[in-house]
Amino acid sequence: MGMAVTATRSGPRDPGGCASMERLRTIVRGDIDETICRGEEQADHWFRVVTGAARRCSLNAYGRRQIVDFLLPGDAFGFDAPALHECSAEVVCAGTTMARYPRRGLEDLAESDLQVSRCLCDMALDSIARLQTRTLILGHGSALARVSAFLLDWADRCDPGRDSAISLPMSRYDIADYLGIAVETVSRTLTVLRTRHVIALRATRCFTICDREALELATEGGDESSLAN
Repeated sequence: MGMAVTATRSGPRDPGGCASMERLRTIVRGDIDETICRGEEQADHWFRVVTGAARRCSLNAYGRRQIVDFLLPGDAFGFDAPALHECSAEVVCAGTTMARYPRRGLEDLAESDLQVSRCLCDMALDSIARLQTRTLILGHGSALARVSAFLLDWADRCDPGRDSAISLPMSRYDIADYLGIAVETVSRTLTVLRTRHVIALRATRCFTICDREALELATEGGDESSLAN
């Protein structure tokens, strides 16, 4: 089933957007796991998440999925594609909507509108920063360090406030493919962090950081034994 597209070329300005830029958009709605754009497709459009969450992924030489980015409202993608999209983009949770912009139209608008140019620059820099963060997370040697670094980064991105519950819209399979480890390892590591009272699992996809200092120490390396009882 294709994604439903609703024309919304006028209306309220979205947070972080530019009024003239938003007039070019169409809103795209998708179901869970539905593809927004596919790798190797013509990069005729850029996208920004409005509600919900999405993931960008590709298959490696061995046919295993690699997730390179998780996207939250305000996050944009497609700027890095000179001609073809290198990664597919897929819906992660129900209620996800995307703003889709014609690439040529935005490029032309940016040449004459400084506010649009700055907005596009900010979104592109945010995208680069997220990819740099993932590179740093994958630089951690142990599964414990990677999972801990991921939870800290996700908490900072969601910014729920101290002691607040943090939602994980993605599955543990998604987290595993983002961190480059097995899903069983993700589940086991989360259990270790929970039993050591570093985090509390409020639900399958919801957690609270109980001891941020211990979680930060866990990113510095070592294995499960490095956590205090």
